[in-house]
Amino acid sequence: MINVATAVMLSQYKGWADQLFFDSLRELPVQELSRERAGPIKTMIGVLNHIYVIDRIWQAHLQHRDHGFTSRQALPYPDLAELCQAQREVDDWYVAWSSQQSESSLKEVLDFVFVSGNPGSMPAGSMLLHVVNHATYHRGWLVQMYFEIPAMPPLTDLSVYLTECQTWPAGNC
Repeated sequence: MINVATAVMLSQYKGWADQLFFDSLRELPVQELSRERAGPIKTMIGVLNHIYVIDRIWQAHLQHRDHGFTSRQALPYPDLAELCQAQREVDDWYVAWSSQQSESSLKEVLDFVFVSGNPGSMPAGSMLLHVVNHATYHRGWLVQMYFEIPAMPPLTDLSVYLTECQTWPAGNC
């Protein structure tokens, strides 16, 4: 189980890494975002939207409400600038939410329903861990897509964040 300080740090890290990717993606030729590649999610903009949709789904679970998504592959924001703004908003929400938690609220087990319709139960802190881990996993897919361009992806390792940025948003981070 995670504590409040770790929850805050992980949510700040996620926001930093997400924005670092968006900043880098703005430098690529625009057609690279929608160019189809191998894999279950074929485009960079598709992967970014998937991360965003999952963030919103788990946000809804944490808020004890319906999320309204019928697919994890939804593409609510085909435009990079609009998606960047929406992602920033949800990342800011996770930072604020984490800051408002207590040790006991992070341990609270919440019931929810997966998009598939299957029921689930999970502690709130574990939900946050899933959100952070899920985004990290899919940023790895984006890294592979960068190499196919070829282009150099941003470095978003947790160790880079911890040694260079300590808090997000701040300075150049």
